[in-house]
Amino acid sequence: LWSQCREISSGHTIYGRPGKVTAVLDWLSNGFWDLSALGLILFTLVVTHITIISVTVYLHRHSAHRAVDLHPLLQHFFRFWLWLTTGMITKEWTAIHRKHHAFCETPEDPHSPKIQGLSKIVWQGTEAYKAATRQPEIMQRFGSGTPDDWLERNVYSSHNAVGITLLAFINVALFGAIGLTIWAIQMVWIP
Repeated sequence: LWSQCREISSGHTIYGRPGKVTAVLDWLSNGFWDLSALGLILFTLVVTHITIISVTVYLHRHSAHRAVDLHPLLQHFFRFWLWLTTGMITKEWTAIHRKHHAFCETPEDPHSPKIQGLSKIVWQGTEAYKAATRQPEIMQRFGSGTPDDWLERNVYSSHNAVGITLLAFINVALFGAIGLTIWAIQMVWIP
């Protein structure tokens, strides 16, 4: 990449094409991090696994059930990672999960496959989750003890779509056009 940048700045051509055109095509093909197919698969598995750990350890065990205490730096890493990779808000996820346990498999359960049907929860579970988050009484009653600092109020909660948008740009910058596929996998991984 460095040699291509030098060739572009000097006005030389690469492979018979003007340097800028070739550099753009190369970047769209490979991004800044030119990984092999196996490298892309491994990267995708690692980042999606970090997301699963974030949900399992931070949201589920730490925030919803208070079964695990995490160091504040680790808590913030998980909050940031979830904002970046899912757009999930800790208070919302925690409240919905706590209500799920309080009213499991009843009409009050926000995401019961028994009540709402397995197909609806599998294919429209995100919509059921979002509908429940718009109910202030659920957030107030079941969302207590979740982060309420400046970052949560001014970045994570108020701009939750910015994280996943930023992730799309990061993936495209790193991997070129295939970065959109990696991003799409990251977006559907948790739902």
